[in-house]
Amino acid sequence: MYWVLMKCCFRQQIQYKWNLLFQIIGDWLAVYIKICIWQAILNAGGIKNISFQTMVSYSVIAAMVNGLLRSRIAEELADRFRTGMIAIDFIRPISLKWYYFFGQLGENLYHVLFEGIFIAAVSFFLWKLPVPGPGTVLIFFISLTLGILIMFSIQYTIGLLVFWMKDGTYTRMTADALFLLFSGIDIPLWFYPDWLKSFCDVLPFSYVAYKPVAIWLGMEEADQWQKLLLIQFTWMLILFMAERMIWKRIQSSIEIQGG
Repeated sequence: MYWVLMKCCFRQQIQYKWNLLFQIIGDWLAVYIKICIWQAILNAGGIKNISFQTMVSYSVIAAMVNGLLRSRIAEELADRFRTGMIAIDFIRPISLKWYYFFGQLGENLYHVLFEGIFIAAVSFFLWKLPVPGPGTVLIFFISLTLGILIMFSIQYTIGLLVFWMKDGTYTRMTADALFLLFSGIDIPLWFYPDWLKSFCDVLPFSYVAYKPVAIWLGMEEADQWQKLLLIQFTWMLILFMAERMIWKRIQSSIEIQGG
């Protein structure tokens, strides 16, 4: 059922071919501008001990990772709660969480396959970017999978708060701001001061984007991989328990009126 749902959402995106073209152009320009900014900073001597190839690789891989992390679950739940369509979600013979997860995953895979791979291929060709060994790539994908689950759980948990807050706009904006600041998706955490970097290590956001990309770049040593994956798995369990607790409260208190 979930596989069919994911395929349907994937095929749905194919209908918007012109939208895809403009998204490819826009995403490529965003990555290229970011690389030009890093190159200017490096040439000015503002960054030491970091090579241009490392910064380009980080920008490109982070852009692809960000494509897989896109989630409209909080916004979608808020809209369906406001219109009353959430009642339909309660009677579906499928988990509400996984219904949205696999639907979003189908959309994200479409954008990564048609946008991300194009951007990565052009970038690797232009700047001769290095590719890590098979072992590193495997751990990267395992860490990335856990990161995707963590990010979706955060968005889903925030989305469930709409049942009490009635409007998910501000909670969604807060979550997006926290992710942008503490995930390292735009600015690598190695540029952060030590106290702020230590604070980021306590939060789940850095384990969503920065840590998987750091594994790809070789910034995380092999002896740290097991600890990193264990922390990601722990965060996944914590968020799972939090969302289950909220969901039980919702089921015991929600009241739906109408026919």
